[in-house]
Amino acid sequence: MYKLYVQLILLIFIGCLLYAGNTIRSGDRFKVEVFNHEELSGDFVVNDDGYLYMPLIDTIYVKGLNFNIAREIILKKYSEYLKSPNIIIVPIFRISILGEINTPGIYNISGIESVSEIVAMAGGLTDKANPASAKLLRRGKVIAKFNIYKTTTDELARKNVTISPQDVIIISRRFMPTLQEWSVIVSSALSLATLLTLIISLNR
Repeated sequence: MYKLYVQLILLIFIGCLLYAGNTIRSGDRFKVEVFNHEELSGDFVVNDDGYLYMPLIDTIYVKGLNFNIAREIILKKYSEYLKSPNIIIVPIFRISILGEINTPGIYNISGIESVSEIVAMAGGLTDKANPASAKLLRRGKVIAKFNIYKTTTDELARKNVTISPQDVIIISRRFMPTLQEWSVIVSSALSLATLLTLIISLNR
């Protein structure tokens, strides 16, 4: 139980940290845990009109609000119906993973995942990927370069770098050919050498 509480507190802290300075937009998702009320818990999405529909308290307009402000509004609403409610609200935000990844696209994360876990969500690396040369982009600018398998989110945080909503992770391609590509290159070279030898012998 203690471990669960520590994890929940960590999620709240990360959520507040990641959304600091970021406003809520349509399509943003939130995980809500209402203790002893499983029917009120779940993942909820801000609709196109900026409203967040939640059981019991109906709809709340949250578009354009800071996460901490929206969280306080939600807690206050639940307090009108529940006595001393114990509620955890965590943002699930979207990032993009592109480049040499098996399933590039947009993914929802909570911010507690490791870099390698995020890569696994996207189907893992292709055989042409360079795991030592990944880039983290924010608003079109590279803010960090790192090794996927040797860098944790904690290490990024120590460098004052956090994975934030709308960030893009790009997996670069290796310059060196793969083993399969080498075999094709060698095979082609041998075929060319054989052809040249044949041409030379015919011209003698």
